Amino acid sequence: MSPLVPPTGQRSTAEPKPAIVLALAWATIVVALGLPAIKAGVFDTLSTDDALRLVEVRDLLAGQGWFDLTQYRLDPPGIAMHWSRIVDAPLAMLILLFRPLLGQHHAEALTLVLWPSLLMGAVLWLAASIASQAGAPADRPRTQLAAILVTALSIPALIHFRAGAIDHHNLQIVLLLGFVLCICDLEHRAAKAAWAGFLAALSLSIGLEMLPAIAMASAAVVGLLVWKGNDVLRPACAFGAGLAGSSLLLALLLLPMNSLHTPVCDAFGGPILLLCAGGGVALLAIAGVSRLHAGLWTRLVASALAGALLLGAFFKSYPSCVASPYAQVDPQLVSFWLGRVVETMPVTELAQMQPQKLLGYYAFPLLTLGLCVAAMIGCAPQTRFRWIVSTITLATLFGESLWELRGAAAANIVAAPLCVAGIVRLHTNVVAGWRLVRVALLVSPATLGGIGLAVWPALAAGTGGSKIAMPDPVASCQTISSAAPLAGLPPGRVMAPIDSGPAILAATEHSVFAGPYHRNNDGNLVLLHTMTETPDAARELLRARQVDYILTCNGSFDQDDLVRIAPEGLAAHLGRGDAPDYLERVQAVSKPGWTVWRVRK
Repeated sequence: MSPLVPPTGQRSTAEPKPAIVLALAWATIVVALGLPAIKAGVFDTLSTDDALRLVEVRDLLAGQGWFDLTQYRLDPPGIAMHWSRIVDAPLAMLILLFRPLLGQHHAEALTLVLWPSLLMGAVLWLAASIASQAGAPADRPRTQLAAILVTALSIPALIHFRAGAIDHHNLQIVLLLGFVLCICDLEHRAAKAAWAGFLAALSLSIGLEMLPAIAMASAAVVGLLVWKGNDVLRPACAFGAGLAGSSLLLALLLLPMNSLHTPVCDAFGGPILLLCAGGGVALLAIAGVSRLHAGLWTRLVASALAGALLLGAFFKSYPSCVASPYAQVDPQLVSFWLGRVVETMPVTELAQMQPQKLLGYYAFPLLTLGLCVAAMIGCAPQTRFRWIVSTITLATLFGESLWELRGAAAANIVAAPLCVAGIVRLHTNVVAGWRLVRVALLVSPATLGGIGLAVWPALAAGTGGSKIAMPDPVASCQTISSAAPLAGLPPGRVMAPIDSGPAILAATEHSVFAGPYHRNNDGNLVLLHTMTETPDAARELLRARQVDYILTCNGSFDQDDLVRIAPEGLAAHLGRGDAPDYLERVQAVSKPGWTVWRVRK
């Protein structure tokens, strides 16, 4: 791994110092992303996923089992979440570290600020290291400097590093950058190959968002082994062993033994374990064949056979995992809830609603892809695999971002160091002076996004005026402080808007039915059916589910949609203040815009 700063003797005092720039960029980002937390309080900056992650960490600290991922207060008697203890563990340790000195509340607050800030520093360092691999040692300071600045301007990804961001996306971005750093140098260093296998397995044990990119990069390693044979035998074996061994160890760490064969398609489990461990073993088998028979066609046949056996075993054992990751979401909930989740929006919808943001999300990774392809074509043979695997990984991430907007964050931040490396590779004379930095800043995501916003008036003419609705977290009852008054009521079961559920869980001891999670079909359908029924019919549903309280929020999307679906349903009646006789308004916790109703028993 290239050092961030070369020895002093290799650099004149007039040259930039990447370590200082990294520290300044990191401090600037941390302060800028922390301003909302300073203004509103860090707990009110939590997204719905951040809030439920905090609840999950609290449950772990309170004694809930390591292997027990059930959220018992979500759609009681509970929902088994698809999240990973890999993220819970460091958060819990930080809270335990600070709690004796600061108390529980302030220990949590400090952790909410410190965790994403540390990860942002890791991102900047990894980006500088990736970019420095492409240039000559004498050019590394300027290359690292440019990579740090472009990464700091990767606007689509920075939201995952704001104060309060304790969801898994920021850690996955860090692991992906580490994976790219190691796999790009796989051909020359077996140790990095083993680390790449470990980081791939660790990322997949947290979530499956990076699965396509990791799978395609792993396929590139197989292609390298087939093409070069015994010349890359050692790093290929190291990667395969690292992938297989790490996935098996992580399975023992994270999964109960009786669940290893469970067809869990949305999280680390039997299917992913089969792909990771089986893929690593398959790579070792191909390497063994190459050792015995060095012919190209022999390796090609062996890889085809190993791949067919692995995929055949996967499709035979877990056919349900071939479907869309959202296939289990009830069709009623797709239109009522999932369809309005911005991060699941494809590029076609974004182009219709907010075309001014297309350049900010997609132009930079697309430009970098062109640079990578050009560098791959014109590079020396000893560096060709580096550009091949970089191009494949970035192309896969870009494809994901076209399918779901959430993929744009990883695509942009991985593209940042690759863009700088591509510029250095194609135009070595640009490195001199500050030209590399100026060129890199000119094509950064922030610059391209600004251009898109500047030309918005011209683009707006053909959009018909449609917009992406972005709710105010306070008005839509999503903040922890807005849910805090409910803590004064005796613990009970609360029927509230979908996006209010995590805040209620974090701020109170109540249970909720609805929450923005694809596994929560039952609880979300209970909300939908109960609130769209007539008041008389809803009474029986409330009684069957033993509901204690109803929260109506006039600023939430749910309320608007429920009224639209059923103008005479329970939600519409409550929105007008027309409550049936079995509901009693709780004046002590009701506020303008939202109301709490107690269900009379």
